[in-house]
Amino acid sequence: MSNILELKDVNVTFNVEAGQLHILRDVSLEVPKGSFLCVVGESGCGKSVTAQAIVQLLPDNGKVESGSINFYDQGEKLEINKLEKFGSRMRGLRGAKIGMIFQDTLSSLNPAHRVGRQVAESLLQHMDISKDEAKTKVIELFKKLGIPDPERRYEAYPHEFSGGMRQRVMIAIATVCEPDLVIADEPTTALDVTIQAQIMTLLKDLQKSAGKTFILITHNMALVSEVADHVAVMYLGRVVEYGNVNQVLRNPRHPYTQALLQSVPSLAADKNIELKTVDGQTPSPADVTKGCEFAGRCPFVTDACREQVIPLLSFGEKHQVRCIRLDEKGNLPKLSKAAAND
Repeated sequence: MSNILELKDVNVTFNVEAGQLHILRDVSLEVPKGSFLCVVGESGCGKSVTAQAIVQLLPDNGKVESGSINFYDQGEKLEINKLEKFGSRMRGLRGAKIGMIFQDTLSSLNPAHRVGRQVAESLLQHMDISKDEAKTKVIELFKKLGIPDPERRYEAYPHEFSGGMRQRVMIAIATVCEPDLVIADEPTTALDVTIQAQIMTLLKDLQKSAGKTFILITHNMALVSEVADHVAVMYLGRVVEYGNVNQVLRNPRHPYTQALLQSVPSLAADKNIELKTVDGQTPSPADVTKGCEFAGRCPFVTDACREQVIPLLSFGEKHQVRCIRLDEKGNLPKLSKAAAND
């Protein structure tokens, strides 16, 4: 299967008052066409910055320092990070070829404009279509997305929608031009579990029915198990594990991935078993200069972990792990009883 998107050794820095912060560190990802990639990790690990870099929407103080972000459009390779941020080629990609579903619907939707017209705006910008044709297309999409009474809702304002319905409008904005790639940044965070399930079913149906490619940014490991084809685990701006969903969730290799999965509650678990947490706190990017970023929280850490350059190791087909403590079979050493009980 060919890739629609490839990131190779992408480094992103932010200029702040204290100096320059290294936010993304040599991030490499492959996104096969028609697949569903989930990017997971704790808050502050670089998931959203990765999405912003892909669509060239980094804040003014952010910059892709090195590496390449390649998008494949009908066989043509476009190195996105070399395009002018607000140039005509990049504007043509956003919306038409790459859609974006943002987390905060209230701040993403304009409260002064009717929602239908906000969705139609993308059609009018990217396609040779009349206003009446755009309205008809948007109403049809509202029906597919389960928005009731779509003709009336077309003329409504964002504050007249529930959180779940606003998120459906955001999905409509991101998909109305039928882009090849859709990036969803925490699209279900503020929604209850029932609406979360409905939204994820919508996204998965769009992937299957239209053959679209999705990148879902989330910290919800339960969602990942339901929708992902591939999983990238990020920690402090670096991809520490990447593979298909079975490789990463059923046979996690990196200590951080294992810790994340052990912290997920299960209905089948013994109620007397205490839920595990990832010990310690995520350090500031300014405090990491070499070695493994997870070293300060890892139960398997050695001096070498703090000092050496950590290579990306491969175990099985495209299952990659960044950890020097793994043996040749990809197993971590056994913890001492004292360490295991901490």
